[in-house]
Amino acid sequence: MTVAGVLNAVTLYVFLNPTKLIAGGFSGLSSALTYILKLFVDSVGYDQLMSLVYFIINIPLLICSVVFLRGDYTIKTIYATFVCTGALAVFPYMRIPQFTESRTIGVIFAAVCIGFSMYIASEYNGSNGGTEVIARIVHKFHPEIDLSKVIMISNFLIAVVGSVIVIVIEHENLTIVFYSLAYVVLGSTFMGMFKRGLNHPQKFMIVTTEYEQLVQDITDYFKRGCSCVDVEKTDPEEPQRKIVMVVVQYRQRQYLKQLIKARDPHAFVFIKDVYDVFSRPTFNRSYKTK
Repeated sequence: MTVAGVLNAVTLYVFLNPTKLIAGGFSGLSSALTYILKLFVDSVGYDQLMSLVYFIINIPLLICSVVFLRGDYTIKTIYATFVCTGALAVFPYMRIPQFTESRTIGVIFAAVCIGFSMYIASEYNGSNGGTEVIARIVHKFHPEIDLSKVIMISNFLIAVVGSVIVIVIEHENLTIVFYSLAYVVLGSTFMGMFKRGLNHPQKFMIVTTEYEQLVQDITDYFKRGCSCVDVEKTDPEEPQRKIVMVVVQYRQRQYLKQLIKARDPHAFVFIKDVYDVFSRPTFNRSYKTK
């Protein structure tokens, strides 16, 4: 959680704040509010003032987290928020270099940092605060609601409104809106990449008449088991089919496709991404094939 909080601060201090870009969520909201406050408070540096604003607007959410969520998640979220706030406040005194050469490069590296930060926080049952806490609270009472789209839309709106504030106050051009939106999209994308990994599992569902031979081929070639599900025939004259289900690594998908085509060219196959495998801890390690 310390690493997650520091990376969150690095994203803001090193890449976003120097180029006047607005993040999504409460980070972007605190950036926008800081630009407004700077019109009235000129004696405090932007980064120090932003760290204070970031902490203040997170306080109500952290209180709600204590009341409704409690437990390990709340403690780690509060800690990560303190770490990020403290890092933003002390970075200027540590003379940490800020990246101002290219907004495009800044957006890419900022997205990598925040994606890794969110990934680490979620893996250790915590968060960086903000909209993630809101999502957790709502999900606790209404688990049927899909909050991913709501959070994405709110992040987009905050990035757009915050960028407009920067355009008005700092006389920037319209391109910062698109850079800020690109950061929001890339940040979520990189988080997904870190969570899935470069060799994430994939589930094959294979409807085939050659299920016995196919199961044997998969067992011999990929060194893993399969599950077979009976299929009810709609036409009595059709041959018996079964659904063969198997989970393989991403790098193995092409080999499995070739194996299926060679064994049963008429097989019906669909593939789904798998994000976690719990029953076999060593699943994501490399498996050699013949």
